[in-house]
Amino acid sequence: MTLQEQAASEEVWRAEEEAVKELSNKIIQAAVADEASDIHIDPAPKETKVRFRIDGVMHDVLALPRKVHDPLLTRFKTMADLDTANRRSLQNGRILVSLQGREYDLRETVLPSFWGEKATMRILEAERGLLRLDQVGYRDEDRKRLDQCLRAPWGLLIFSGPTGCGKTTLMYGALQEIIHPEVVVLTVEDPVEYRLPDAIQVNVNRKAGLTEPEVLRGFLRSDPDIIMVGNIPDLATAELAIQAALTGHLVLAPLHALDAPRAIQRLLDMGIEPFLLSEGLLLVQSQRLIRMICKKCKEAAKHPAGFLEELRKRAEAGGLVWPDKPPVFHKGKGCEECRGTGYWGRIGIFEVMVPDGELRSMFAERADTDALRKAAVKKGMTTMLADGIYKALAGQTTIEEVLRVSGE
Repeated sequence: MTLQEQAASEEVWRAEEEAVKELSNKIIQAAVADEASDIHIDPAPKETKVRFRIDGVMHDVLALPRKVHDPLLTRFKTMADLDTANRRSLQNGRILVSLQGREYDLRETVLPSFWGEKATMRILEAERGLLRLDQVGYRDEDRKRLDQCLRAPWGLLIFSGPTGCGKTTLMYGALQEIIHPEVVVLTVEDPVEYRLPDAIQVNVNRKAGLTEPEVLRGFLRSDPDIIMVGNIPDLATAELAIQAALTGHLVLAPLHALDAPRAIQRLLDMGIEPFLLSEGLLLVQSQRLIRMICKKCKEAAKHPAGFLEELRKRAEAGGLVWPDKPPVFHKGKGCEECRGTGYWGRIGIFEVMVPDGELRSMFAERADTDALRKAAVKKGMTTMLADGIYKALAGQTTIEEVLRVSGE
């Protein structure tokens, strides 16, 4: 190749590189503008799909030629300071971007797959993410139960639910309620999601031996008042969290469990002694995020009488008082504002279990989840399904969305 040919080739390469940079920037900008929580770059046999998760639901945004895939993945890996030559291993990194005066943290995961590498980027924005508890959708009764437990001098509070249900965001919101200059707040996270100026936050580093159990042992020698555990990956972490609660500390921790009674069962299955759980647990709650009806295209919805009667029975079995007058539900017709979906924004549905003497005895006896649920409802707990129906009755969401998210 002559020098002239080489120079021409480099000019073409530079032009392609600039085009890929511009494309990657536009994808991020569009995701932020659409208030997406995640960006997915998915390889396929003949194309590359760009997809956004918006209000918990995936949307196809862009289909690109297959030849664009590798340069685009290389660009996103470079932005996250990942190894661009390694296409066979899982890699994790982060991209920090500033858009319109706001700082965004994109947590990137790259997976090797049959058709090529897949990139997923979770979008975090500190100002938007640090919500207050009065913004997430608690009913008054549930909020009072949570507030009472947050102001206890010691004990364990479990926030349960599947991945992406807002457990971590809610724990941050709870911490903001109780942080003040007279207490020492320590958190162990993997990774640290948001910065809390008045807390000491420790990032897990497994390669350096800085695991959750190791950090918690250090916490117990560091005179804390409040501890937040960002993850309970094993029995050792769970035992130390309960030990901390039983030795005079208020402990907040998440758990992957489908509902509050199953969270109890999950802890017992992990190997926690029932008597420790009955002694140390202050509160266990579970949650989901459901889409709210778009205010621009909201309209009344009709449902068959038989469907509403069955819904009433299930709501009352979950602790909800059905209205005396025939209920009126709503839906979103679909408009430009909500991209034709009929929904805009999300709100939480919750079930909050605060154990009393009877429930603690049931923990110790390893009662099954159905028995725990029925007993908790009698004690005042409202199930997530019933809480969702309550929000549909209030016109905040649709019955269809409640049933979809609750799995009912």
